[in-house]
Amino acid sequence: MGGGREHDFVAPIPVLYLAGHSIELALKSFLLHKGVTLRELRVKYGHDLGRSFKKAKELGLLGHAKFEDVELGAFAVLDDLYSSKQLEYIVTGTKAFPMFGPIESFAKKLNAAVAPLVGYAR
Repeated sequence: MGGGREHDFVAPIPVLYLAGHSIELALKSFLLHKGVTLRELRVKYGHDLGRSFKKAKELGLLGHAKFEDVELGAFAVLDDLYSSKQLEYIVTGTKAFPMFGPIESFAKKLNAAVAPLVGYAR
């Protein structure tokens, strides 16, 4: 899923931002479902995908979704860009960008796992 050669490219920045935003919303939906409060989400987790993912794993996310190493690696690269707002604002200097296929696959798996838990059909 999302790993074919047709996905071996770096997506435009707006696409990466929207993928990050969908991941953020899915993670926050899962955390809310597991009892994390809105205040905690805002204060403790903010827009930090890595911190939200870590907490989601602690609360059992990996019992609902399995991620490949390449997806986790791409997620880490996306998290660095997304959490530091580099996909929203101009930040000069060199950056690493993730390949689109693993990000797409990660987001699809995450959303497919979380949606039924929080009341949406697959």
